[in-house]
Amino acid sequence: MTELHATRPLAQFAQSVLAVRWLVLAALIALEAVEPPRTPSEVALPLYVGILVYALGLTLLAWAFPGRAEATASLAVPFDLAAVLVGMQFTTHPREFFVLGFVVCAMSGIVLGQIAAVLVATSVALLQLPGMPASLFTPERHLSWGIAALALLFTSSAAGAAGGRALRASDARSLADLDGALAQGRSHALESTLESFMSDLRADSGSIMLFDSETSRLEIAASRGLEETHRQERPRLGEGVAGWVLQEMRPILLTPNASLPFELARDEISSSLSVPLLMGTRPLGVLNLNRTTNRPWFTLADLDRAATLALQVRVLLLDAQHERALSAALTHLAVGQQEVGHALSRDPTVLWPVLLDIARTVTAARFAVLALERDDTGTLDIVSARGIDAPSAKRLLPDLMTASTQGIVHAVNGQDPVPPTVCVPLHVADHTIGAIALGGLPGDGRPPTALLSAVAAHIAAAVHTARTAYRIADIGVIEERRRIAREIHDGIAQTLADALLQTDLSAMIAQSDPSKLDQDLKELRTLLERAMRELREFMTELRRQEEPNSGLRAALDTLGKEFQRRSATPVRLNVTGDDAHLPSAVRHAILAIARQALTNVGSHAHASTVTIRVDITEQDCTATITDDGVGFDLGLYRSRLPATHHLGLTSMEERASLVGGRLHLEAAPGRGTMVKVTVPLGRHA
Repeated sequence: MTELHATRPLAQFAQSVLAVRWLVLAALIALEAVEPPRTPSEVALPLYVGILVYALGLTLLAWAFPGRAEATASLAVPFDLAAVLVGMQFTTHPREFFVLGFVVCAMSGIVLGQIAAVLVATSVALLQLPGMPASLFTPERHLSWGIAALALLFTSSAAGAAGGRALRASDARSLADLDGALAQGRSHALESTLESFMSDLRADSGSIMLFDSETSRLEIAASRGLEETHRQERPRLGEGVAGWVLQEMRPILLTPNASLPFELARDEISSSLSVPLLMGTRPLGVLNLNRTTNRPWFTLADLDRAATLALQVRVLLLDAQHERALSAALTHLAVGQQEVGHALSRDPTVLWPVLLDIARTVTAARFAVLALERDDTGTLDIVSARGIDAPSAKRLLPDLMTASTQGIVHAVNGQDPVPPTVCVPLHVADHTIGAIALGGLPGDGRPPTALLSAVAAHIAAAVHTARTAYRIADIGVIEERRRIAREIHDGIAQTLADALLQTDLSAMIAQSDPSKLDQDLKELRTLLERAMRELREFMTELRRQEEPNSGLRAALDTLGKEFQRRSATPVRLNVTGDDAHLPSAVRHAILAIARQALTNVGSHAHASTVTIRVDITEQDCTATITDDGVGFDLGLYRSRLPATHHLGLTSMEERASLVGGRLHLEAAPGRGTMVKVTVPLGRHA
């Protein structure tokens, strides 16, 4: 498992300089003790003792608490400067203290920056100005003093630049390690980055929290050293320390003596810092770091450092938010699809509000209005509205017509009581079927165009599916009614007509020759029994359901055998290709067309043989039903008005078009009939 270990060159340098400075001061004290004392003891003794005590104390503090090394070094700079100035002025070793001034300049440049280092260098240089009582340079040595002053300034500037480069290099290494961790996943990267932050700032526990815009809650995306109860916390925006920090968009430092809206709520924590993670004004999450009671408190410098480090994880949290938003949108669409499927089994007036609710959920719109073109007249009518009253919805009709007619997104300025609204056209292929109006949208009132297009495409597809389903249902009902009528007319009705004729004949015979009545009644009973048998067979066929998982080959074989049993006309079946992955819609369409073609053969063709051939390839599925019957005049048939002939051909053509196929018919008197349907499958390699 790859870990991120961000080194801190500044902290290490601060520790080293604190130790080296103490050694230099110790050497100066030794020189003062070895050489004949020229400094009054009442000056030298307090000076050296004070310098030694504070230098030793700061050094030990930096080594005991490495996380405070930089803060300790920064605090020591003014004391070091004072020690150098006093040493140059009042001791017998001004040259050594002057050299020590270079070390102080370098240290101030690294831990405080170039401006502070220049001020320190200027202070040391001015005390050495020729003519000053403690100057090492005689009045005529201005050139040497100038070189020394420039050397001090160069040391301070170079140290400040080196410190900045070291900090940038440290951050660059952290970012490089973060890129490496990203290769193992976002969760791993967040965990590794948090561990790096804790190591950098010497924290004992911490967490990175992600803001979920769907629920307006914070939840932990990565944690270290937290108890299970704290990892389960999900504060709302403005709730608790993390929620307050993210809502106010400013970091806070919590210590026992801090006067803030919050106090440390956990006894084992000595100090905490909390930094908001933002992308502009967009809330992403919060970085929390804690130290236990046996550790020194966090400082304002630590808070600034944490804010700088937190910039590294913004992209990770933004990516996590986008993933959450996409997942939520897909979830809403999935739930909506279930509701759409449920509504499709009922009336369209149930479906339209469902679609509007889906659109409002995904876009966070306050209201939605749906307008669709009528199939018969082509006019645009408002079919449903949610979250808005009817009069206000009707006022949006001209804008909906504009969006539908022009086929573009149309923005509407808000007018009381209707807020700013966006009208989006609904496209199906190259045809516009209507428009949807979304009002009261969050933010600037207009979500991303891609989101609007996706929502509109979903609604347009659902509307088209619903209309197609209702159309198929109507065609199915019409076809079934015609089939029942034909079956009754050609079967049961004929048998009952024969029975009725036999009844009349029996009545006549009963008057002329009663001895033959018994035989006629037997024939009449036979006719009635046949009628009853035909009726039962027909009812059984109506109840028969096709096996849902049966292939096209098996379904056509069953259909052909049933037709052959009833009509005594042989049926030959030939299927090539794999029908295992044939779409169910295509299978049902071809089966319905074959059934209609066989019905026509049985009713009109007087054929001796019927052939069904199906060829299935990667590109398409072709079914051909051919008979050797009497045929008919196709041109004359098509020239008749639709009301004057049967609708079998029309229904077959509609069945084919609904699955994107084409129907081809060939017929001539005395030459039989061929029905051919080709449906593209769209499985090109």
